[in-house]
Amino acid sequence: PYTVLVSAGPYYTGEFHDYHTATLPGYRIGRFPVTVGEYRAFLAAHGYAERQYWSMPGWQIRVFQQWTAPACWEEPQWTGDEGLPVVGVSWYEADAYCRWLSELTKRPYRLPSGAEWEKAARGQDGRKYPWGNASRPDLCNTSRAGIGQTSPVGSYSPAGDSPYGCADMAGNIWEWVADWYAGDYYSRSPVENPMGPERGEYRVLRGGSWSLKDRYVRTADRLDFGPGVR
Repeated sequence: PYTVLVSAGPYYTGEFHDYHTATLPGYRIGRFPVTVGEYRAFLAAHGYAERQYWSMPGWQIRVFQQWTAPACWEEPQWTGDEGLPVVGVSWYEADAYCRWLSELTKRPYRLPSGAEWEKAARGQDGRKYPWGNASRPDLCNTSRAGIGQTSPVGSYSPAGDSPYGCADMAGNIWEWVADWYAGDYYSRSPVENPMGPERGEYRVLRGGSWSLKDRYVRTADRLDFGPGVR
């Protein structure tokens, strides 16, 4: 299946020294990152020319920057295999893709919240990596794997999958989530269905990438980037 079910209930969030419990309702999340082939369908549908798929600031920066495809789209290293995860997309482009997919399928697709991504990646027991608490360079694409670029989605599945069956949630590519960044995200008291702040300057990325050491692809790690960064 293209999506997996994450059951309702509590889970441990945060770092080992600063755990707290959060609770989420049940939801479904994509099993794999969006691939080059899937994103190519968005381009073929003239997604970059259709205003209705874009937020107002997203459309403004698309027009100003004259985006017609992701960065590096013409470079075979990143797009030569349809099964590679799409890279070179801003938060705005990821959001526009979700809006297009919702219209195409008549189903409500969106970016996951940071909390939804984290629970899907680590399960309920607060594990450090999707497969457990020990780093395993044989189960994810990081600098220790020595590949030097992205790998096709699911290359480490099912051994590297999360408890819910999500692949590539450690390494390979950074993944955008819906939240605005908040530095105190892990210092909050237990909360129901946590979300980031209502506004901000930076959006959140999760999961790490192929170029990083294992310590930076842990399930608790976050990165803050401007939503227009590709």
